[in-house]
Amino acid sequence: MKAGDLIMYEEFNLVDGTPIKHVELMSSAAHTYGNAIAFIENWLINLFPEDFFKTIHVNSKIAHQQIRNTPHEYNKKLKPIFAISPRVDLDDSRFLEGTPLIQRRSNLYSNLGLSNLMPFFSDPEKKIAIKYQLNRTVMYADVILIFNTKMEQLNYVSYLQNATMFDIPMDLRSCFESYLAPELIEMISNTVGIPVYDDNGTTYTFLKYMNSHSQFPITHKLQGEKGKKEFYRYYPVTIDTLLNNLNYDDGDKIGQITTNYRVTFTVRMEFFSTGFYYLFSNECVPIKQRNLNSSEVIIPNYTDVLLKEDLHLENGWDLFTNVSFQLDKPNDEIVFDEIINISIKEAIKYHIKNSMPLLDLIDIKIRKQGHLLFEGKDYTIDYENYIIKFNNSDYKYYTYSMYISINVEYLNTLIKQIFGLK
Repeated sequence: MKAGDLIMYEEFNLVDGTPIKHVELMSSAAHTYGNAIAFIENWLINLFPEDFFKTIHVNSKIAHQQIRNTPHEYNKKLKPIFAISPRVDLDDSRFLEGTPLIQRRSNLYSNLGLSNLMPFFSDPEKKIAIKYQLNRTVMYADVILIFNTKMEQLNYVSYLQNATMFDIPMDLRSCFESYLAPELIEMISNTVGIPVYDDNGTTYTFLKYMNSHSQFPITHKLQGEKGKKEFYRYYPVTIDTLLNNLNYDDGDKIGQITTNYRVTFTVRMEFFSTGFYYLFSNECVPIKQRNLNSSEVIIPNYTDVLLKEDLHLENGWDLFTNVSFQLDKPNDEIVFDEIINISIKEAIKYHIKNSMPLLDLIDIKIRKQGHLLFEGKDYTIDYENYIIKFNNSDYKYYTYSMYISINVEYLNTLIKQIFGLK
């Protein structure tokens, strides 16, 4: 077997109790690191007063040792400054270390069906299932805060000690997204006979099928003007968190003036993550997984946590879909035509043609790092071309979430009227 070939076995599987083939595909550790650093960045900043930091910087390169200082160009940036740098130690001890629950202990999936794989997706009718190997990840974040004056520095050292706990473990809860390799998505699509993109160029039918057979929500991510589209498994996570090594310095003396007073500390995070995905189906074919992202750059990916109930939808309305995305440049645009179906498109065209208000049909909400943005101020929506145009300059490292709600009862009535149905 050549390097890069996916392993394929004849093994026992519980889809229907008969021998069945499977392939193994890796998730993305880099994306998981991005989830974690974006979450802890957002959590820490929210400890402080709103809009407190004038400069926020996420070091996108993984460090191999603790960072205590910032580059000299930081001296010219507006303060207070918040800087965070991710660090990974693969040798650090972790909960359940050495057990088969989080580490692969043999070369074979159990022929008794009693494996350590976690259930994810199953369609007994199509005789296809997906499971995954649980991993336990340890990650660090080195944080540097920079203030103009000694008194401000001391004030916020005291503030931090009261706002949260240091040297005492605590659990933080959130949701992460586990990357689903394109090969996995393609194989599912080919096995069940449902194209990822339908004749209208939308993912609606495929995502609806996936979510109807999955134990976790499957999410779809758009990526700015590059048009990069990715699928993820959205899952709850408890992060074993420890803040420690809180320190402060005497600042930098520049001539007769002392400034750039730093506060530093480290955050240790430990949480369950995903290793290999195992797709079980007799339709499996030997394929090669494309190269994993091996860049030293980590892109923080914040996973929004919003329940359907939080949208406060009126009777007759329902959440149609939600996607997340990141922007590639200032005042970027996102095209959303592929995530809405033909019925909604026809209804939108009907409303525009007859100068009818769209708010009776569709509601689109955008959140940035979990905070609601405002249409007209932060973005505009071009419904004729299905484009959202953003009014922003600080686009880097932020994750946006879009929630599309539809007045289902009204849409069904309107479609009958448009197409002359009874």
